[in-house]
Amino acid sequence: MKLFVNFLFLISLSMLVNVANAQSAPASSADSTKAYAGSYTFASGSPVQKYVITAEKGEIYGAADDYGKNKLVKQAKVDTYKSTSSYGSIITFVRDATTKAVTGLTMAIQGSELTAKKDNP
Repeated sequence: MKLFVNFLFLISLSMLVNVANAQSAPASSADSTKAYAGSYTFASGSPVQKYVITAEKGEIYGAADDYGKNKLVKQAKVDTYKSTSSYGSIITFVRDATTKAVTGLTMAIQGSELTAKKDNP
């Protein structure tokens, strides 16, 4: 009888651990890339006015003004991507310190760094 009770206890404990792991599992890459999607506006006079990020099948693409979209490749640094465009710009997304929502981006391109704010964070 004691063995049976121990067995039931172990099964219950195992189920609790599985439920806890399922609830704390990280978001899928498709969900995490959606946070970046949207339109970003650069300051007046910037060589780039708008940058549009789209998320497709867990990957993100960036389009500067009307130059067409390019795939952005994830880099080792958090929230950082490299464009496959001929410029090879580095895009780093900026997050609100409290909410962790994406609020803007910086674009390192040809020795310059441009900053844009997300239109609807």
